Amino acid sequence: MISNQYYVCSKNREPIAWNPWQEDCHIVPECAYFGKVFQAMEKKLQVQGLTFYLTWDISKLPSYGQNVVAVVQGDEWCRIPRYFHQVRAVFKCYGTRRSLGCNPLLNPSYVNILTLGQFMLISVARLPGLLNYGFQVIKNLPSSLAKVPPIYDIPLGYYKQLKLPIKDIHQRCYNVFFAGSLAQKKYSKKSLKYWLKDPKIVSRQKMLTVIESLTDKYPHLKFELSITRGFHATTEQDASSYSEKMMDTKICLVPRGTSFETYRFFEALRYGCVVITEALPSRWFYNGAPTIQIQDWSELEAVLEKLTNDPSLIQMLHHEALNWWQTKCSETVVGQYIAETLNGT
Repeated sequence: MISNQYYVCSKNREPIAWNPWQEDCHIVPECAYFGKVFQAMEKKLQVQGLTFYLTWDISKLPSYGQNVVAVVQGDEWCRIPRYFHQVRAVFKCYGTRRSLGCNPLLNPSYVNILTLGQFMLISVARLPGLLNYGFQVIKNLPSSLAKVPPIYDIPLGYYKQLKLPIKDIHQRCYNVFFAGSLAQKKYSKKSLKYWLKDPKIVSRQKMLTVIESLTDKYPHLKFELSITRGFHATTEQDASSYSEKMMDTKICLVPRGTSFETYRFFEALRYGCVVITEALPSRWFYNGAPTIQIQDWSELEAVLEKLTNDPSLIQMLHHEALNWWQTKCSETVVGQYIAETLNGT
């Protein structure tokens, strides 16, 4: 018997009642991961009568109060939800601290300069939330009972990924795998982004250029690439095909998107792939992760040479990836984390 209520809230739509134990839930793809998170949470949760909103809206919720918990999914700009002080707790993917991820002064590449520009623009967009947070802290200072609740970081989890038997890393067909888009959407020629591009496009174009040169130079390595029109075009592909190819992959490339955080990072760890990625923000589920971080995709050749010439290193990173998923990012761990946090509020 469920002791709490669950709803999925998309922007500008009525909240949809949700049963996290319903295995074939197709309300949104994220329900697959967070449904299991909530199942694990319920086993440890000592509080009853709560209302959980799985939401993409940082401006409002259907209701507020000490019985309301918001689980915020899709804010890549790391903004502070306007209602954070009106609910029992907020758990947020992408967090509330934006990471620059580079040093444009010491390494003044084009993509780093664009990253700095994007960082400054997003900082302006985050300002109202920061001011609201500061105001609530100051307002509650005189009261010893009132407390401004913190906002808790949680991982994105997976999107449309199947649960498959783990395949031995040395039995996998593809040496290197990437499936994704270059741009989220097409920009008009009147848009500044059409001419300057954005960090995601520049970074991924550089990655693909490097891969193209490597396929000629290392014909014995098998690269599996699937370039799509955008994020939703990628996710609308056959989920079994995407999952099976990743499970058959030794090394998964995880380039940045609009944010440095992507589903692909967690999906690759879940399948035990060796992850090559760019900068990662400081979060409890990223710090110390067994991944290879590079500053520029020109470093990829040296990294691949080292990995492909050392099967024992690939084997070690494979086991460490699986262990990291199980102990830091899995549904059970995140569910227990949410339960322990709520039990202490």
